[in-house]
Amino acid sequence: MTLGLPGHLARDSMSRALAHAGHCAAWVCLGIGALISLIGAVVNADPAGWAGAALCGAMALLLLLVARFDSVTFTVLYLVAGAGAVLAATVLVMDPAYGFESTNNVLLALPRVALILVGGAGVGTAIAITWGTLGYGLGLAATFLGAMIAGATWAPNLAAGMAFGIFLVVRIYDGVTRSSDQRRETGLHRASQQNRELAIRHDYELRATARLHDTALSHLVAIAAAGSGPVDERLREGIRRDLGLIVGRDWATEHAHFADEPGRNGAAARAGSPGSRPADAATQTAPTLEQTFTAAEHAGLELRVTGDLAVLGALGPGRAAALDQAAAQCVINVARHAGVGEAELAIGFAGGEVTVAVMDSGVGFDESEVGEDRIGLRTSVRARIEQEDGTVRVWSTKGIGTTVVLTVPEGGR
Repeated sequence: MTLGLPGHLARDSMSRALAHAGHCAAWVCLGIGALISLIGAVVNADPAGWAGAALCGAMALLLLLVARFDSVTFTVLYLVAGAGAVLAATVLVMDPAYGFESTNNVLLALPRVALILVGGAGVGTAIAITWGTLGYGLGLAATFLGAMIAGATWAPNLAAGMAFGIFLVVRIYDGVTRSSDQRRETGLHRASQQNRELAIRHDYELRATARLHDTALSHLVAIAAAGSGPVDERLREGIRRDLGLIVGRDWATEHAHFADEPGRNGAAARAGSPGSRPADAATQTAPTLEQTFTAAEHAGLELRVTGDLAVLGALGPGRAAALDQAAAQCVINVARHAGVGEAELAIGFAGGEVTVAVMDSGVGFDESEVGEDRIGLRTSVRARIEQEDGTVRVWSTKGIGTTVVLTVPEGGR
């Protein structure tokens, strides 16, 4: 029994709940004993009735202290005083005037049951059973001694014995089932932890695959578009930097590969040149799809832009970078497969989502025919956007063209 609580809370909560239930049952027993004693004192004018009621009242007050302060001192005090009360009650009840043949009677069972249900200080099955056993043993000894003093016949009290047996069964069952629940919870926690580790590992593998694919493919396309002759120094520096990221310790960190390269903004912003963008994009502080424009420039692809780049400011840096990288991969796919020299990039914001669409009028393709080994659209675009809680929709018709719509919610990391 864990009540749906975590293991570190269930043990304490269940023990305290059972102890409180025992206290309530003990108060009921003492209350009945006090009521019977008061009836005898009032109706039968029996002075012993007042003494019995006082003994039950004293035990009830001590039990209240045990329940309130939950300390070893009050628990021991209750047991000692309770044993004394049982002794006194035995001497009173076993007076020949009351006609009881032995100590096996209901009047002596009530305070003894109250002793068993002490609860006591501490948490756990073993501690509770220890206190209950002490209560039962002290009550048994007090009854025996009281019978000897009164010169009466001693006999085991069946009601008190049954109460002690039920107490043991409940406590042992609770301890066994709780241990089993804790083991199951430990197993579930371990499985949950393994699932989290697998998810993190999958995330890193996905980042590594997308990073390697993006880097290698974008630079190969750039080198191919540059034609024969020496490689431009800026492109050479970009390749060197990306190679350093791939083999370095921070390969999984999202980087804006080209945003801070010397000369990138100016070269990419030339009006009418392949990959040209709005003239003020280089001066904006908000995300500007820098990698997308750079990929278009390297691939020799003219990119016409519609919409306002400022809407990208609604995204967190990480989410904006993921959208930029996915759009850049779409542009590279156009340059490699569409068979056209131009494409259109549309940017919009509606319903709390930022949308970037890459459109071309090229040869088109059937996504279902894309091989499993082709990871550009599957990993660098779709998986990357889905990691940011976004969606990717692809419309393509052979001979007409392709439209890829990337949508991500605003905000993010």
